[in-house]
Amino acid sequence: MQLTFINGSPRGKKSNTARLMGHFLRGFMETPGNTSEIDYLTKHRQDINLLTETFAMAENVIIGFPLYVDAMPGSVKEFLEALAPLAGKKDNPALGFMIQCGFPETSHNRYVARYCEKFTQRMGCLSLGSILKGGCEGLDVQPDFLTDKYYAFFYMLGVEFGKTGKFDPAMLEKLARPEHLNAGNMTQIIPFINQALWDVQMENNGVLDKSFDKPLNP
Repeated sequence: MQLTFINGSPRGKKSNTARLMGHFLRGFMETPGNTSEIDYLTKHRQDINLLTETFAMAENVIIGFPLYVDAMPGSVKEFLEALAPLAGKKDNPALGFMIQCGFPETSHNRYVARYCEKFTQRMGCLSLGSILKGGCEGLDVQPDFLTDKYYAFFYMLGVEFGKTGKFDPAMLEKLARPEHLNAGNMTQIIPFINQALWDVQMENNGVLDKSFDKPLNP
């Protein structure tokens, strides 16, 4: 099986999208005979046609990207629009998406996922579905007990996809948790985020004592 992964993150190789899908591709490649390639949207901003040609020749495509304020990056939207001439072609690849965001609640991803599903239908591609994951801000500074769990799920999804060409629904459901935060979640997660992400960065920059400073009154 051949798989082309298109990384639509503006951060390219240093993105959380790349971190997560690296584990997926590692699992995918465990099946003998599978091949994969990775392309970065950031490399094709000056000539998007090269990437549309890559898409047209692929067997399976997964497009991965982060949410920016509940929307896909503009460069991803530009790429999807550039694929319009291929709509309805019989030899279009099977198409799936990986959508991640920094918000803990995966519900933020659902609206864009619906758009991606509609786009897949309009292109006439076989739909692979979408991998959705929240809570991905600062993967490089999150504790191992959290990131190891995320990475293990992506790896297992890749293994299953490498064997069957499908995303395992049960794994997708587990990976998407929590869908919504309740009051109990909020009292646990918000202090953790403040400490693990923001306080650590402020401490590293020697400004933790200024964390409650306010702008001067006019």
